Amino acid sequence: MKNTTRQKKLHKQPSEKTRWAYYMQAIEPKSEALNKAFPGYHPQWVQMSQMMTIGPENFMFARLALGMTQEQCAAYLRTTTTTIHRWESGLAPVPFAEFELLRLVLESVSFKFSHPEWDGWFMSQKGELVSPIAGDCCYTPSDLNLLPYTHAKNSRLAGEVRRLEAALNLAAEENTRLRQMFLSQGVVDELYSLQDRMNGLIKQLATARVVPFPAAADVPLEKAA
Repeated sequence: MKNTTRQKKLHKQPSEKTRWAYYMQAIEPKSEALNKAFPGYHPQWVQMSQMMTIGPENFMFARLALGMTQEQCAAYLRTTTTTIHRWESGLAPVPFAEFELLRLVLESVSFKFSHPEWDGWFMSQKGELVSPIAGDCCYTPSDLNLLPYTHAKNSRLAGEVRRLEAALNLAAEENTRLRQMFLSQGVVDELYSLQDRMNGLIKQLATARVVPFPAAADVPLEKAA
């Protein structure tokens, strides 16, 4: 019996993960009724319901954060502007349902996706984050949890690509240099060939005997018979 009673008391407290979520969001799970009604796991909307206390200031804060005038708020809540004024001035208590509705809209994914940076993004019925750029590309919580590892892997791959590109550039430069040397060597070989031919012609000219023609004065006259 003692163990059973102790387990029941512990079971009324939020789970370890839920307490961590509360801590990270700076929310105190102070409602004993909620702790009892939601033993262990508290859904996100239950957690957020304990972030703001019901009151005129918080009601006005939620309305202004949503960018609504009193007239717009009255139209949305299907009430009158006078009623909104009475709630915000403290002349009448703020009803829980109306207060919670504004808070839920303020904290909803749909409202947060109203930011221009999230234009086109939406949360599917399956709880997947859908991108407008990648077509039907959807992201699950598991996909998002892997993003840091994916970024780290991409960073390593990018570094390897830069290293390979640098090595490829060096190889291309070396190849260009070798091709230039090859072309230059061809020109040099051609010049050597021409030099050999010229040397051969010079040798032929140097060894040829040149017979000079005698001058007219040097030719002896034949004696007349």
